[in-house]
Amino acid sequence: MNMQRRISFFIGIALLFTTASFAQQVKTDYDRSTDFSQYKSYSWENVNTQNLLWVDRIKTAVNSALAAKGWTQAESGGNVSIMAMEMTQSHQTLNTYYDSFGGGWGWGRRFGGGGDGFGESTTTQDTYRVGTLVVDLFDSNTKNLIWRGSLSDVLSDQSEKNIKNLNKGVEKLFSHFPPNTGRGSASRNIQPVATADASANSLPPTSLPAAPNDSAIRPFHINIPDEQIVELRHRIAATRWPDKETVNDESQGIRLAEVQALVQYWGNGYNWRNIEAKLNALPEYVTTIDGVDIQFIHVRSREPNALPLILTHGWPGSPLEYLKVIGPLTDPVAYGGRAQDAFDVVIPAIPGYGFSGKPTDLGWNPDRVARAWDVLMKRLGYTRYVAQGGDHGSVISDALARQAPPGLLGIHLTMPATIPANLVEGINSGNPAPAGLTAPELLAYNTLSTFFGRNAAYGAMMVTRPQTIGYSLVDSPSGLAAFTYEKIAEWSDSDGHPERVIGRDEILDDITLYWLTNTGASSSRFYWENNNNNFSAAAQKTNQIKVPVAITVFPHEIYRAPESWSRQAYPSLSYFHEAAKGGHFAAWEQPEIFSEEIRTAFRSLR
Repeated sequence: MNMQRRISFFIGIALLFTTASFAQQVKTDYDRSTDFSQYKSYSWENVNTQNLLWVDRIKTAVNSALAAKGWTQAESGGNVSIMAMEMTQSHQTLNTYYDSFGGGWGWGRRFGGGGDGFGESTTTQDTYRVGTLVVDLFDSNTKNLIWRGSLSDVLSDQSEKNIKNLNKGVEKLFSHFPPNTGRGSASRNIQPVATADASANSLPPTSLPAAPNDSAIRPFHINIPDEQIVELRHRIAATRWPDKETVNDESQGIRLAEVQALVQYWGNGYNWRNIEAKLNALPEYVTTIDGVDIQFIHVRSREPNALPLILTHGWPGSPLEYLKVIGPLTDPVAYGGRAQDAFDVVIPAIPGYGFSGKPTDLGWNPDRVARAWDVLMKRLGYTRYVAQGGDHGSVISDALARQAPPGLLGIHLTMPATIPANLVEGINSGNPAPAGLTAPELLAYNTLSTFFGRNAAYGAMMVTRPQTIGYSLVDSPSGLAAFTYEKIAEWSDSDGHPERVIGRDEILDDITLYWLTNTGASSSRFYWENNNNNFSAAAQKTNQIKVPVAITVFPHEIYRAPESWSRQAYPSLSYFHEAAKGGHFAAWEQPEIFSEEIRTAFRSLR
């Protein structure tokens, strides 16, 4: 076991930036009594970058600068944190972000007076102008501050010019940092930042080119060109609407007035840049697995015994479904929970969805995705973890549990496959329910029979002709919005008005993500690859699952899985609970209830 001491990084970033370019100024200071030869490596953990716009750029620049000084980046096991600080005025104290770590233990070792401008203050009240990057290095064992550097005028404009300025500034900043003479350069471990820049002709590359066997984890940043936003609005304005439905309900589909109101706001009031900034404030990455780029969010808890958790979305959702539960899961204390219930959260986009790559070969079914998820968790350094999913995510989590890779402790499902084999044909055919069913079983039978008979045409289209429906979904914004919004309205616990529980902008965030990534066809193709009854216990081979299974039934899910069917389908069922409210998009609709269910479901597996 490596017993060498490591350095802890605290990085404070000002988020209100000046718009003019100023000459960057560097200030540094360190405790002259420090023996830097005792520090050999560093790593990055406990990322909390909710307000950090430039985390990937800065992290890459800092890594490169340290590598040039001979420092080695540890792949895992380091005791390093990156904390973000938001400066909301022209000057702002640093005590806020220091107090957020370790109970406010403050500066540690005091610096002497004079020097390069740091010695005059020995408290957390140092001030910096807007746009300043502050890097503080702490001994990970003693929590003593041993080095500080600041770089002024780090601009928010991520043009190539300013990225070069940032890199040059950080290089200059770390030219004052003591070299590590005991280790060689670690530059070979430093990966460039992947971007989601896109053009109208190529939508969008999810990463910089990677070698076929590249197992590197590369920082990821979203930057959709303005031209694509403008083109979307032009297409919306040019929509040719169909005539009005001839009924007074949704029996013919989503009603014209509802779609027109949504799309009108999409073209005139909605702002994609809001969700883009929110995503870029999170630790986002991309890595290549089985020849396909997997883009994911990875937020580590500051709690030392956090349980790693991988969350898998479905259709017509996306990783955006889980944004509101990141805080409650990674930092439960801040939301009224217990520190011992914390999770490290990993939220990948299924291949063909979001900013993940689009498979060009066959076979990317739930089993293959599940194997990729295990590779991802192991690549992140986790030797034990749990998995959760809804919709496609439930099917993928089922597959992962069947495979039972070493380290998988258990799964949690919100859309379990529980239909007994003897009832599948009757449900699919619309036959009357057989005698002898309990009240919950009868409700589930009739709900599923109606679903397959009246409400599953979308799935039949994608299972059989994903390419055909894809032409409409990638070429018509209003077509995409109607196709997607109908299911969000139908499956959410909202009386057909999902804006009441999710929010109109959040719904449009999801729809716009499908549009800007051009994934209408590729996401539909996952249905074609799956082509299975996702509710059938026999089809999903649930009796083969040996790891603990937890199920939460939300009342407005596509069907309410009865406990009797659930226990029959999943012999290793360890937790079953019926939530008071919520629907198919549980984390999106009811983040507080969902988070508490996850904590309770996995508590016995820690």
